[in-house]
Amino acid sequence: MQISLIDQIIVVIYLVAIMSIGFAMKRKAAKGMSSYFLGGRQLPWWALAMSGSSSYFDITGTMWIVSTFIALGLKGMWVHWLWGFPITAFYLAYMGKWIRRSNAMTGAEWMKTRFGDNKAGDLARLSYTLFAVLTISALLGYSAIGMGKFGSIFLPFSPTVCAVLILGVTGLYVILGGFHGIVRVEIVQTIVLSAGAIVFSVIGYMHFDAARFAEKIPSGWQDIMPSMRPEAFQGLVTGGTDYSLFGALVAVWVAKGLLLCLSGPEQLYDFQRFLAAKDERDASKLGALWGAIHSVRWCFAMAIAVMAIMGIGDAVLDAKLKADPETALPLIIGSMLPVGLVGFMLAALLSGFLATFSSTVNGGAAYLVKDVYQRYIDPTADAKKLIRISYLSSALLIIIGLIISVFGTSINTAFLWIFGTLAAGILPPNVLRWYWWRLNGQGYAAGVIGGMILSLGQVVLDTTVLEQPLPLYIGFPVIAIFSTLITIFVSIATEPTDIETLKNFYRKVQPSGAWQPALEAVLAETPDFKKQSPFKVDLFNTAIALVGITALYVSMLYLILHRLEIGFGLLATTFVTIVILYFTWYKTLPPASAANSEDMENLDEVKTTSKVVVQESL
Repeated sequence: MQISLIDQIIVVIYLVAIMSIGFAMKRKAAKGMSSYFLGGRQLPWWALAMSGSSSYFDITGTMWIVSTFIALGLKGMWVHWLWGFPITAFYLAYMGKWIRRSNAMTGAEWMKTRFGDNKAGDLARLSYTLFAVLTISALLGYSAIGMGKFGSIFLPFSPTVCAVLILGVTGLYVILGGFHGIVRVEIVQTIVLSAGAIVFSVIGYMHFDAARFAEKIPSGWQDIMPSMRPEAFQGLVTGGTDYSLFGALVAVWVAKGLLLCLSGPEQLYDFQRFLAAKDERDASKLGALWGAIHSVRWCFAMAIAVMAIMGIGDAVLDAKLKADPETALPLIIGSMLPVGLVGFMLAALLSGFLATFSSTVNGGAAYLVKDVYQRYIDPTADAKKLIRISYLSSALLIIIGLIISVFGTSINTAFLWIFGTLAAGILPPNVLRWYWWRLNGQGYAAGVIGGMILSLGQVVLDTTVLEQPLPLYIGFPVIAIFSTLITIFVSIATEPTDIETLKNFYRKVQPSGAWQPALEAVLAETPDFKKQSPFKVDLFNTAIALVGITALYVSMLYLILHRLEIGFGLLATTFVTIVILYFTWYKTLPPASAANSEDMENLDEVKTTSKVVVQESL
């Protein structure tokens, strides 16, 4: 499918502009490691929220969302519990401020705060780093699969060649721009992406014809409530998943999503957004705005699905669409939009890809540099050397992602392994680290490493022994249970984390759950110690936000389908939750604090090294 010269010019101009911002941010990124990876913790909360939201709005994920709506109808919304779509409710209520209070630079460095700067802490930190690098490499491979499919619709190359071209070119600004470049670029990307999503949603709404649409969909397509064995799903297999036992899958999706929400950010670059906030107040606010901005993705995805179901009108393209629903997004854009708007939509979608891609690469490089190179290889490396190592680490991750993509053909298969099978192994220890004082570094490391081994073992089992992959409703609970047992057994069988570490963690982060020994130690030393807010209030705010965010997202689907009474009713529900949260959440946020990041503490070092770094890295 060829795109017009005008559309090509629009896309090229956009890419040049975005990459120029990345290169312009090179000087700021080169000031030091906190500046490169966290923007010096001086970025405004709304910018971090826009950055986080756009990093969730990737092309590959959107292609997958569209394909689930095409195949499953409104019931497809249940699938998205798998990646914890309402997680921003937890971000705004308490998880954002918990993360920011740790004052770490990466999730692995956070382990030192939780488990101590000793052998146990090192084990936890190393295991988390291994998990981070494995997950980020898999996410980059997953993105490359989607970009290869997307690019091959418009370019005369194979999906593999398209993935190499797109990731190679965009990787330049990611590597050089650092976190300053990423966030500033993603502000532009969020605006462009949101505008494009809204424009296309309006087009999809106007294109919808209730009578024609009803002829194209099976019975129950517009019914969102799940059942154990929907008649329309019997024998339905798409993307390697059999949806016959839909109820069992829903149970696993929701359970996994809730575990993910309770464990905090697991896509690793989202953890970075909260660590980069100025203070815990900003961390909470960015979680709220993050969820609100992301709402446009749902109406956009449903608009694409509606237009795909109603048909393109070209026999060849309709056949291709039916054979691979994951290509619906590029096919609809390329065939059903006028000249000029195609270029604008491609630029908007590239915004989503660049946001996710850049965040993933930058987050992965942070782990390799801070938690591998500086920790184990060259602890005395200066800022100049660490910045150069970060460039190499980013390039290495991109290459690994491209290699992984060569062996993958289905977005759905890659997604299910990352967010289903792999997550089953690492979620139990990641949940327990926040809520159970007795979890120690050895138990955490054993749970994470054991979980990764079990997850990789299932891949081997699925590809070499079984005729059909093990269903998620069997594989997920088995791996999750074993990972939980390993984590608890090793923790109980070894020495607990020293009380000083637990006491400092409890005082600084203020977690909740089973923390009685740590609380008693803190009160013995500081009798007037009091948490910023009671956890029961945080849980109440979480529940209210969960209702509001879910209602907001689902309302977008109903509005596109012209079911306005339900759509506006859900929007009214969201409005009520906003009013409640204004009094129970916003009015009780902690006050803004003065800058206290490590960049401010080491300001003299930054000033003396930044000039040399910039000159030698040009």
